[in-house]
Amino acid sequence: MNSVAKTSNIFQAAIHGFQTFRALIFLSACFVVNGCSTGDHGRISNSAPGPIVETPTNFETALKQNQAALAEGKGAEDLALYNIGVILAHPANPKKDQTKAINSFKVLVEDYPRSIYAEPSKVWIDVLEQQRKLKEERQKLAEEKRGLTREREMFVQERQKLYYENEKSQQLDMEIEKRRRQLRR
Repeated sequence: MNSVAKTSNIFQAAIHGFQTFRALIFLSACFVVNGCSTGDHGRISNSAPGPIVETPTNFETALKQNQAALAEGKGAEDLALYNIGVILAHPANPKKDQTKAINSFKVLVEDYPRSIYAEPSKVWIDVLEQQRKLKEERQKLAEEKRGLTREREMFVQERQKLYYENEKSQQLDMEIEKRRRQLRR
């Protein structure tokens, strides 16, 4: 597969991942804003209906509130884990941390397998892992591009050097030919 086709496939996958990510953000916003109940968790939880934090405008404060609620056992722990994951994965969060977000979602799925947030958490995990893979692939392609650019520059320099040597050789040939003519006279 040539690099153009490979790049095209990566961009198509990135677009698909981005569309899935947008849909997931919308779904998460619906959960948080509508205050869905937490349901049966598989593990005992203080299932207070509704979100611990409404739509976060200050990510750091919202994150601290959810972490405190989780540590104190205040509110629905599954919802707190879900909110923590969403806040850490949110694209507008300047301190986003996808690894911690994935971990939060995984804890939710393991500890609360029957939570209404378990399935969306699984989707988040898949999307975030796809994004991580795409980011790694983009980095590899960028490194490959830099390497190819350096190689091209070396070829350009080599070509210029050969061109210069060819010019010198032609001048020498002309000089030799000129002297031969002078000697024949």
